[in-house]
Amino acid sequence: MEFLNNWIFWVVIYLLSSICFSQTFKKANRNMKNAGMMTVLLEVFTAFFALLLSVFFEYKFSSNINTYLTLFIVTIIYAATDRLNIEARYGLQPSIFSMLKQLSTAFLIVFSFLFLKEEPTLLKIIGAVIILGSNIMLSYEKGKFVLNKYFIMSVAANLLFAIAMLININISSEFNIGIYTVFTVTIPAIIISTIGRFEIKSLREEFNLYDKKRFIISGFLWAVMLISSVKAYQYGNVSIVAPLFSLTSIMNSIYEYFITRDKDILIKNIIIGILIFIGIILIKI
Repeated sequence: MEFLNNWIFWVVIYLLSSICFSQTFKKANRNMKNAGMMTVLLEVFTAFFALLLSVFFEYKFSSNINTYLTLFIVTIIYAATDRLNIEARYGLQPSIFSMLKQLSTAFLIVFSFLFLKEEPTLLKIIGAVIILGSNIMLSYEKGKFVLNKYFIMSVAANLLFAIAMLININISSEFNIGIYTVFTVTIPAIIISTIGRFEIKSLREEFNLYDKKRFIISGFLWAVMLISSVKAYQYGNVSIVAPLFSLTSIMNSIYEYFITRDKDILIKNIIIGILIFIGIILIKI
């Protein structure tokens, strides 16, 4: 299966799974009662499908104790990131969420200047400013800025994700990618369940509120999305893969147009999506 080593294949899989996940998950959880429980349930189904998909990749595990320590620290941050992101997805349009997600790239650039002592370049600074400015434009509606809690949650989640990426030393390559994905969703699920004191009965009751078929499909799509994103970066050039990943915001905007038929929102989102795409290209040059 030579195609599994092709970065173009994984980029296509990521884009398709990301679009489908955003739209399917949005429809699956309309009756959500507890966002924490919803996060745990999604992570459990994702872990299950990631385990099934692990058979397509070489089974290997790291023998370095520091790798497991780093993984644990990162998954603690992922627990907070997942919790914030899941509720943000509930309250935001998929296209808006996809655009806000690109903030993590801008945050990473800022962190690289501050903590990794990387040399700031004009193009990187311009790219980061474009991404930040584009996301500020998303909050501008009807002549004023509107920042609801879901918008703020998404920004906070991207900040935490950038911190996790700063700590992460590309440890995914030391594991079977399916098993690695199981770790990155199961540990956060355990942490969130422990903090929230969720019981099996309450989780079952929460699950019964959802469109079960769509929710289970969402778990499968998230597993595919997480695996494909790592594999695309593993086999491809980051400067090419990252801008292509940002196309999800434009693709979601086009999809949503066929539902809402709102040309004003479509034009605004596509313009912002293109600006974000340009910003990421400038950062990755």
